Amino acid sequence: MDPCWSRGVMALLCLLVPGGHPYRCRVSISPEEPTVEFGTSLLLNCTSSCLNYSRLNWEVSITKMGTRGPGWVSLSIPNVTSWSLKLQCFGVFGEQRDIATTTLRAYRFSPPQIYLEGDIVAGKEARVTCNASAQVSPTDPLDLHLALQGGGLPPSTHRGTSVGLGFTAQPEQHDRELTCEAVLRLGRRTVNASTTAVLWVWAAPHNVWVGAPRTVFTTGDNLTVMCRAEGNPPPRLRWELPTNASWELRDGGTTVTIPAAQQAHGGTYRCLAENRYGTGAASINILFQGSPRSPVIPVVVALAVVVIILFVLTLFWWFYRARGWKLMPD
Repeated sequence: MDPCWSRGVMALLCLLVPGGHPYRCRVSISPEEPTVEFGTSLLLNCTSSCLNYSRLNWEVSITKMGTRGPGWVSLSIPNVTSWSLKLQCFGVFGEQRDIATTTLRAYRFSPPQIYLEGDIVAGKEARVTCNASAQVSPTDPLDLHLALQGGGLPPSTHRGTSVGLGFTAQPEQHDRELTCEAVLRLGRRTVNASTTAVLWVWAAPHNVWVGAPRTVFTTGDNLTVMCRAEGNPPPRLRWELPTNASWELRDGGTTVTIPAAQQAHGGTYRCLAENRYGTGAASINILFQGSPRSPVIPVVVALAVVVIILFVLTLFWWFYRARGWKLMPD
């Protein structure tokens, strides 16, 4: 087949649509709204809807680099150093000429950072802030949106480079995660970045508890009193006891044990919990009753009573027999 005849057929097909009406050849740029980070590279394509063009090329104010193929020509920009650059691609189709135009937008965008202002202490006012920075063409408004959420806090959003949130810190917020998301809008395209941080909530001792298996003991019993407390950092425990008589601490100071406790060990057992953010305390009263009666004593008493009764009966019988005692008649 004659290649010239083939090219003529393709040209005819490009210029006609069903019904014999003329077809307008177009050129288009991809991507339509190019955006790129300042200083990085970019590759664009200009594509023709017809193949019967006599020219297909870029018209730009920078040195052109690229490749071409049937129906397309590329433009490579290895280092974008303009915040805004107008780009044109044109195609010549006989007497017809078509031009596609777009604007390249460059930007700088720093991911957001979360800042916790000083120590966050439970029960006190605290503040957390998220900052991000971006730069676009001076002729374009900066359309940057920040959203801060998580950590048991209400979400907060702001259009700009900073968003902050004040709150009263709670112990249960400790070790919970905060997220800040930044969205930079560049025309119909968006650039997103996010970061996370963990809330570290310090807390004075709280929920201090002191307990014992029971509160009434008998002399000679083994006595155990326990203490628990919450706080961040974990609180140190200190005991105030009713006596200096023998006792020992176990389980890292959380338990007081007294084997064979005595009456002197009765009284108030107070546990003090301390850390650098405060103190807390709780107490329990321990009562003692006397020593239990020995089971031998009632037996001895009963035997003594029996012996006395037997002695009296024997004596009575002896007098009756030896002296001739008789019961008086009625």
